[in-house]
Amino acid sequence: MTSAAKPPRRTPPAGARTAEPLDAVDRQIIDALVKDARITNRDLAEAVGIAPSTALMRTRALIDRGAIEGFHANLNLGAIGRSVQALIAVRLRAHDRDQIDRFTGSVPRLPEVLSTFHVSGSVDYLLHIAVPNTDVLRDWVLDNLTTDPVVSHTETTLVFAHLPGNTGPLPY
Repeated sequence: MTSAAKPPRRTPPAGARTAEPLDAVDRQIIDALVKDARITNRDLAEAVGIAPSTALMRTRALIDRGAIEGFHANLNLGAIGRSVQALIAVRLRAHDRDQIDRFTGSVPRLPEVLSTFHVSGSVDYLLHIAVPNTDVLRDWVLDNLTTDPVVSHTETTLVFAHLPGNTGPLPY
């Protein structure tokens, strides 16, 4: 009995919307929001030099077209009890869709995971996690990765300091 081959699944990459060009006002709005996502609409309008109704309409349009995906708080992880950060390189046993889906359907959603990167090279994923201490880190890796049948190898690197990249304004 032969089984039909699964057709390749064409998943667009993250953020795969067709980019609409940003005009000068869009750029100014984005720059102001990157600098301070809590800025009031009135202050945003004043900073950009447009009417508050225009600022609101333009900001909503940037959200609707996917240029702005959200507004986030920057957390001090130590202040909330997650002072140990690690980058964990993960290699999967096989590169079939079922194993990839199983891994990406569970591990990135765990509360300790800050970011998950699907990468090329000798590993398949890089996880950025934050936990209270190294004992919790060890147990987390054992409980969530090394015992997972789709994972063949992990390598954990402690983060001594996290230096944020460009926080804006963005070059265009």
